[in-house]
Amino acid sequence: MCFAQNKHMWHRLALALIAGVLIGCNAPPPSPAPTLPAPTVAVQRPTPSIPSVPGVQPAPALPPVAWPSPARLSLLERGNPARFQYQWPSFIPDGMKPSPAESRIARDDEVGDGDIGFYLVTFSGNGAKIVIGGGAVEPFNLSGTIERTSLGTYNARIVTQDDQTLIVIDDGAPGTLFVFGMGIARDDLLHVAASLTPIDSREMRRLVGLDS
Repeated sequence: MCFAQNKHMWHRLALALIAGVLIGCNAPPPSPAPTLPAPTVAVQRPTPSIPSVPGVQPAPALPPVAWPSPARLSLLERGNPARFQYQWPSFIPDGMKPSPAESRIARDDEVGDGDIGFYLVTFSGNGAKIVIGGGAVEPFNLSGTIERTSLGTYNARIVTQDDQTLIVIDDGAPGTLFVFGMGIARDDLLHVAASLTPIDSREMRRLVGLDS
């Protein structure tokens, strides 16, 4: 009797073990752990920059020039034609040289209105410009404060607009005589105007570099 009961118990235990194995085999596989995306790293690229060069500025542009074609007599100051002379400065600030491409001097067979010559001589350097003009030309048109002064025995008027200065000299000759400066110290420009002395037009052309 005991043997039969033990046999029956072992039979039930075996069936339970077999059922557990079958359930374990049919169980779904465990879900894999979720994969987290890799953190995004912002890549910083240096912004290219052009270093500025101290003291270096682009050369300023000149205002429009009233080239003689010839100039109208009504716009010229009347005077004694015998007193007209070409003028050249004995003083020019260091570093400034004549600029042939920006200069215009009458040749021997050229005259402007009133049968007088004309010239515009430009000096450039250090980012500045000086223009000396005379005869049958018109000075640059600046709008600004006008003051009166004297240069030796001549009267003159000075017009200042920003960094531009215009000195118009009354020398008693027809046409105009002026000195224009841009980026030039006022005292230096006055020194240039006061140093003007007569010169032959051909010599002036040679000094500027306009001889062909």
